[in-house]
Amino acid sequence: MIQVVYKNGKEDLVEQKFLDILLHIGEVQEFRRSDHWVNVTEDPIRSNQNHAYHGEDRRVYSGTELPPAMGV
Repeated sequence: MIQVVYKNGKEDLVEQKFLDILLHIGEVQEFRRSDHWVNVTEDPIRSNQNHAYHGEDRRVYSGTELPPAMGV
């Protein structure tokens, strides 16, 4: 369980999946990591925003056939 402080100042213990939802809808002011409190308006946290990658996509094979399997 994770300690949280809501924007209204109330404290609670929530499960990780519920914390993700609360962060997404903007209800949490702070939450406790293993070694410190995180203020969501000041500290970096993970984001679900899609940040586009502008480099070459090396996962795509540009040939007309699939490349041979490694070690086969």
